Amino acid sequence: MSQQNESRWSLTHTGNRVLLAVIAGALIACLCGGTDLPVPVQLVILLVVGGGTYALVTLLHRSRRR
Repeated sequence: MSQQNESRWSLTHTGNRVLLAVIAGALIACLCGGTDLPVPVQLVILLVVGGGTYALVTLLHRSRRR
């Protein structure tokens, strides 16, 4: 069997999934920054969105592989 060459930009690499999660979390946190939410709430939002994004992309990647 020949091994497929996967793009280094694909979401098969953990670092790319982490980067996508950080960018999504930071984007939502910046959008919340324009509101009157306290900073700790904004940090929680960043972590929840980032963690959720990472989990979703990882689950989708694993289900596609099967």
